[in-house]
Amino acid sequence: MSAPRFLLDEHIWGGLIRVGEELGADAVLIQTQLPTGTDDEVVLALASRQSRILLTSNAQDFAPLVAEWFLAGREHGSVIIVPGQTNRNLLSRALANIVKNYTAESFKNTYRFIQDFV
Repeated sequence: MSAPRFLLDEHIWGGLIRVGEELGADAVLIQTQLPTGTDDEVVLALASRQSRILLTSNAQDFAPLVAEWFLAGREHGSVIIVPGQTNRNLLSRALANIVKNYTAESFKNTYRFIQDFV
């Protein structure tokens, strides 16, 4: 069983990288991997190739994309939606809960909301 790894999309609080480091979690910013504004399909494909859970506030685009991938039989590490105004303390607690209580395998091919982990 492997530990969850994370890819933070463009609008996710970058301070989560530090929080992740303190928890011993592997978390990276999308901006360090791809240019700003990269197509969502490419972002999800990168997260999938790297076996990462994608944290994004872009439910509008990723909900149909995840459904499309499901129907096509394509696998991904997971997408977790983080509403844009999520309190940083709550976000940090949710990340800690995920790291301490879940495996990467328990997220495979899921579409969740960060509130599930607070």
